[in-house]
Amino acid sequence: MLTHDVVVLGGGPAGSVTAKRLAAAGVRVALVGAVSRPGWEGLSVRSHALLEDEDLGCHAACIDGPFTRRGNWAGRAVEGVEWLVERSRLAEALRSQAQSAGAHCRSDRVAALVRFGGRWRVSLRSGRSLEAPIVIDARGRRGAERRGPLLLAIGQRFRRERPDAPGTQIHATDFGWCWWAEQGSTLWLQIVGRPRASHPATWAAAAAAQVPALAHALKGASPAGDPIARPAHARLGAARHDSMLWCVGDAAMALDPLSGQGVYEALRGAQLVAASVRSVLAGGGASLAHRFVTERYEESWQRGLRIAADLYRENSGRSRFCAETAVAYAALLPDVARFEPRIERRPVLCNGRIVERDVVVTSDNPRGVWHVADVPVADLKRHIDVEGHATADGAALALQRPQIAVDKAIRWLRAAGAMPQRPPADPSGD
Repeated sequence: MLTHDVVVLGGGPAGSVTAKRLAAAGVRVALVGAVSRPGWEGLSVRSHALLEDEDLGCHAACIDGPFTRRGNWAGRAVEGVEWLVERSRLAEALRSQAQSAGAHCRSDRVAALVRFGGRWRVSLRSGRSLEAPIVIDARGRRGAERRGPLLLAIGQRFRRERPDAPGTQIHATDFGWCWWAEQGSTLWLQIVGRPRASHPATWAAAAAAQVPALAHALKGASPAGDPIARPAHARLGAARHDSMLWCVGDAAMALDPLSGQGVYEALRGAQLVAASVRSVLAGGGASLAHRFVTERYEESWQRGLRIAADLYRENSGRSRFCAETAVAYAALLPDVARFEPRIERRPVLCNGRIVERDVVVTSDNPRGVWHVADVPVADLKRHIDVEGHATADGAALALQRPQIAVDKAIRWLRAAGAMPQRPPADPSGD
């Protein structure tokens, strides 16, 4: 007997956002997960914007900032902005939102997951079981994967007698890199390196010996609690062949933390998976929806690899660690030859459903671009290709779109190299 429409396994941010969005749409959802481990996380501007979309912005109790991020990378001073969030508090806030939206939340662990008769049975350690046609796995890194070089992140909380101005810093070491956040009398330090290079228990002292700013921050500080070890390698989960089993969060994809986009990818992935599952429940094709999500994760994975390879390559002159890590990430990138932009049929998200539409595929946009400023760029490209001497106002009339929007779409086509040799006349002179 079915107990729910969907069971989400894993109560972290990705699982909770997925469950909340499904429950808010009237789907019967169960969210199963245990308490998240503590630790601080830096939020990028994009990550913070997505949390605001989930009604967790600057005024949320678990988010502080914005703070200035400083540091030294590749021998140059770096500066930026980021917000601070405590991981377990963020997970609890999002879990509470899911429950308020109507999700049935259980603080439990999964003992077994079995597929039978077109549905899933989730056996819990408490002895209870749940059944649903769709399961979404958000339990973190597990199963077959493609991955980058093996990295480990060691996090440690410190207490200090003298509070300093809040902020964060990032610095390279000869065996990895370190990031720390200061707020009041608390300091959270995270060090990333290779687990077999040296014993992780020595990393904090070794980093402080190389980074004067960290040595100053740790002066008079004492550890508060045990260190927390987390895998830090980039990974892409293997594609699932069962259209009724989905993955989200680190179970689907994780990036090297140096990219600073881990929370963003977890939240954005949750939004897309929730939309895709809703499409399936509304009668849309499950295979098409799965393809939509799989292609999105593949594109994000490759973009994350490029960012990581470039960042480590910048610092390759300082350490063998950075040089070797950059080479390892670059080796995972496919050799993609440049090609002329073309129109292909791809799955897209349209009005809450996953459907196939014509998109413009380019070397830089292998998943394809459907529309720019609400202008379908494939239709615009066809119009320009056929007309030959098309004008922007004529294209706007043919596509029934505002000319200012068509102007933006034309500029994108030009930048993508998707325009004919003789571009359309543009009365605005742009």
